[in-house]
Amino acid sequence: MRILNKSTWKIALKGQLLAGVLLLVLLCGCGDRDANMSGSNGSDTEGPDTKTEHSAEYIYGIPMDENAAVVTENVADIFAGPDVKSERITQVLCNQPVSVIENEGGWAKVKTISGITGWIKSRYISDDVSSITGRIYTYRIIVTGREKTVYSGPNGGITRVDAQMGTEFYAFNNKDDAYEVFLPDNTTGWLKGSGIIRIPVNDAIPVTNADDFAATALRFKGTSFMLNGMSSMGIDSPGLVYICARINGINLPTTIEGQLSKGIEIELDDVKAGDLVFLTGTGDNEADMVSCVGVGIGGGSYIYAGRKTGYVAVGDIYRENPDGVVVAARRIFN
Repeated sequence: MRILNKSTWKIALKGQLLAGVLLLVLLCGCGDRDANMSGSNGSDTEGPDTKTEHSAEYIYGIPMDENAAVVTENVADIFAGPDVKSERITQVLCNQPVSVIENEGGWAKVKTISGITGWIKSRYISDDVSSITGRIYTYRIIVTGREKTVYSGPNGGITRVDAQMGTEFYAFNNKDDAYEVFLPDNTTGWLKGSGIIRIPVNDAIPVTNADDFAATALRFKGTSFMLNGMSSMGIDSPGLVYICARINGINLPTTIEGQLSKGIEIELDDVKAGDLVFLTGTGDNEADMVSCVGVGIGGGSYIYAGRKTGYVAVGDIYRENPDGVVVAARRIFN
């Protein structure tokens, strides 16, 4: 393993990154997304206005009209075409709204809350959106743990949903620290204890801090790499950054290229916990291309989901790893 000195990093940062790396982002490496974006809420935007993201008419930019639907699976794949052999371009979580554009042979073409348009199996969504709109709710419950079980009763029982980090539910009842929430398909379930936060129905997710963001990312350590994955069942590097930032109140794009344009540029020597670091490959054809992103965790280390590593691992900012070498960093928390 080659140790790169400080002058090498300066050359890499100024000679490679500033020479046009924003336009040369790989759609492989650690797993950047190649998706069909549409509309003003595309995945390279900051996301919907927090003042209206939970209005009666729109939820995270998805209109609550005759085309609205909610995801019924724990996590479901969105494909480039109506075929499981086509490319997985992103994933959606249970109870997330989507807007149905068209239906074709057991598939639905949908727009997701990140603005990505793709195809999902029709059986994984429901046009009954009463779990997210049209009822009286007391709180919104956000899953902040890597995974949280929704049970049939306040003290346990049958598993209703294995909710992934970032999943949101609307509560209408509670017993102490247990909350009864509406689920898709007109059912209910209970969440209790740690791994969730409770916020007012119409409020944006509170912005936390850089240390909390880094701690959130560390919860995924050891998770298998999955290109365009968004959950503990499999995740890639921009997916890790996106979902962990989201539950800490920061809306980032779902692509490496988009994430590379957010926050402020900082020197590698200044990287702290919660800062983003960007890697390029080390081969002749990869040296000018950012292909991976990670989250600083302090002590000169970062956590990332590596395609070549095969799982979420910890890297050293000043050393190469199988997925490349760090050449740039950005700060997204003040």
